[in-house]
Amino acid sequence: MRTKEKTALALLTVLYFVVTAAVIVKSLVYNGAPSLMQYKELFVNNYPYFRYFDNSLFYSVASAALCIVFSLPVGYIFAKIRFKCREIIFFFYILVMMLPFQATMLPQYILFRDTGLLDTRASLILWAVFSPTAVFLLRQFIKAIPDEVIDSARLETNSVFALLFHIIIPQIKPALLTLFILTFCESWNMYEQAMVFSLRNTDILPLSVLMDRLPDDIAFAGATVYMLPVIMLFLIFERSIYSGMEKYKW
Repeated sequence: MRTKEKTALALLTVLYFVVTAAVIVKSLVYNGAPSLMQYKELFVNNYPYFRYFDNSLFYSVASAALCIVFSLPVGYIFAKIRFKCREIIFFFYILVMMLPFQATMLPQYILFRDTGLLDTRASLILWAVFSPTAVFLLRQFIKAIPDEVIDSARLETNSVFALLFHIIIPQIKPALLTLFILTFCESWNMYEQAMVFSLRNTDILPLSVLMDRLPDDIAFAGATVYMLPVIMLFLIFERSIYSGMEKYKW
């Protein structure tokens, strides 16, 4: 990476923390004076906020966990199982990764409508579960595992699940952790998906939809609490993510 690119990324990172700090400071001001009144109003008088907060937390954790469960076997197949036209199929599979949500929204909407999942919690989880990005990430990590290690393990067991649990997963923990955090953040910040798939059931909406409906006097406090889960995840697992990504040369 060039020096200019590194400088640009560093400036963007600093800008993010400056904006975050400004939001936090602003949330501590009420009627022009330092106060925690915004948080009192948010916690005491705006109880729906935490109902939607729980919704977002549930969707994010469920989506991230299920994404790993379904993407891991597919990533293993594309990385270590040889079959006809594997690379061609993988190429077209990854093409889906380049499509924005707006391009796949209508097919997903029709699928959820025909299966009776529209306006249910399942629709707000499943859209993020089958992710080509997740398959690509896990495939790259699994591909870095030497074939000799897998071949020696096959001498002791023919079970694919045993191979995944005892050989693959212990060696790609950084990838699984990174994937969990990325999927969690993507689901946490969903907006269009919620507005399309749960338009008639407002009780199951995530917190991201509620943010623009908060009263002005508690908006900054609500934004601060909204950012906390993602910031905490990054700060807690930052070293694990970086060390894992640096270990593998793609």
